[in-house]
Amino acid sequence: MSTVWTRTTGWLTLIGAVVTEVWALLPALSPEAVALSTPARLLPLLVTTVCALGWLAAAAAARRRERARRSEFRPGLDKRPPRTPGRPVTVLLGVALALGSTAALAQAVGPDGAEGRWTQRVLRAGGGTYTVEIAEVLGTPRRTGVSVNDHQVWSAPMVLTVPWSDGEPRRLTLDRVETLDEPEPGDSVSLMFAANDLELGARAHQYGAMSGIAGLWILILGLLGSILTAGMLTSAYETVGRLRAFAPGTHLPAAALLALGAGLDLLVVFAWPPTGVGWLLALAAATTPPLAAWWALRRLPYGR
Repeated sequence: MSTVWTRTTGWLTLIGAVVTEVWALLPALSPEAVALSTPARLLPLLVTTVCALGWLAAAAAARRRERARRSEFRPGLDKRPPRTPGRPVTVLLGVALALGSTAALAQAVGPDGAEGRWTQRVLRAGGGTYTVEIAEVLGTPRRTGVSVNDHQVWSAPMVLTVPWSDGEPRRLTLDRVETLDEPEPGDSVSLMFAANDLELGARAHQYGAMSGIAGLWILILGLLGSILTAGMLTSAYETVGRLRAFAPGTHLPAAALLALGAGLDLLVVFAWPPTGVGWLLALAAATTPPLAAWWALRRLPYGR
């Protein structure tokens, strides 16, 4: 039974879910997303969770009132058919399902483990990636075997000239610095550091990382998945309408699956697991939106 409260909280939940998922895509768009504060990263998810709990409560209350009405006034009355949803609801639901998996995978993109923690500290200290000059190449440079745009990547210990916050350039020695083509003094390299916090140190850019490519593919698949899923649900709008009638055995397990997926992704975001573990957790989280949809569809009491 649809009420003002169920419709309002339902819309807020769907809109909040899409906003939360788009916000969670930031790691795939920019590595600097790790610098966001914990409240900033969690606020959209917390608001959506409150809205979802509000919908469950309102829907459960509406279900109880509907049962009481049928029992008290017309015991033999059949259950009211659910109101058919409009296209905006089905489109938004399809986008939310597809973006849910996309956002889950996006949490594994970017720096992780000890490197992720260090990157977060540098960015929160006002640091970033800058171009600095090679003062001295130590030892003999060697090829790494990686090629970028037909340029060989070389590696060697180097002394770099780094501008610190006091205005005086410092000479910083790093054991491993990678360059395109064989390095020479006076060439430029990319270096991440925080000029306001000398104790954090610095790290040179490493070529051949897959995070940027992975992030791009995740975004492409998310866009295609959103279009496909929204189209499928729009063509099956009557089925979506049946799912609006609250049933504990349908909606509560589906909600638990989605909560599990969110919990797995929070581990990726805040526990800084190693690369392999992070991707496994993100992949597991990405399966929960389609699993929740599958569970809800197979539990439909009629019209299968």
